[in-house]
Amino acid sequence: MTAEKEGPVRQNSKLMLAVLLLVYAGFAGTPGEVFAGSHFLPPDVTAAGDIPYPVDNIASGLVSLAVNVNAGGQVENEQVVRGISGLTGVAMNAVGTWTFSPGKLDGVAVPSTINVQVIFNPGTLQDQNLPLPEAALAAPPLPEGYVPPQMAQVSYAVYPANSVGTGTVVLSLMINKFSLVKEVTPIRSVPSLTEAAIAAVKNWTVNPATLNEKKLKANVIVAFVFRSPSSSAP
Repeated sequence: MTAEKEGPVRQNSKLMLAVLLLVYAGFAGTPGEVFAGSHFLPPDVTAAGDIPYPVDNIASGLVSLAVNVNAGGQVENEQVVRGISGLTGVAMNAVGTWTFSPGKLDGVAVPSTINVQVIFNPGTLQDQNLPLPEAALAAPPLPEGYVPPQMAQVSYAVYPANSVGTGTVVLSLMINKFSLVKEVTPIRSVPSLTEAAIAAVKNWTVNPATLNEKKLKANVIVAFVFRSPSSSAP
């Protein structure tokens, strides 16, 4: 009789084990899924090249791009958030060749979005203030629930009086939870122009990133494409 009773008991034990496994699988979710307690380390740029300022284009201003990188850090696509005729394509072509480190969700690399701000900076300025056009709608950033830092107030860099340099200065800005530019790391420097670029961004106002509406520190990439005063005139 003892043997006869063990059969149903073992069957019930197996059934309970199967139920527990299903419950665990439901809590585990799918790879890259964002839960309320998830820890996300946003992406950053690791290497950046020059962005040419077209010699036949005298336009200036801000081109904003939302760049999606895959888990390996390669650029998957770029979305135009703010554009300038004749300059947006130049910015996208250059940024598409840059190297990024992907975001990490709970220690695992995941597809993620980083914002790149490209300032086409003339050598002569009537006003350092840089108008901030309304942002165009873009596909939701990655991972789900993440919103990168958003520009609130920006300015041009003042071209140094004793400089004749041109080229692109690329900076990685760490924006903390309180909208402050906490750290500025030069990724690409131009002698006599890098300090001017750093001085400009320290006065910017940037809304912090959020994950599931919770503020967190994150990087925003800023590229100043400098044109010398001698080539700024029509």
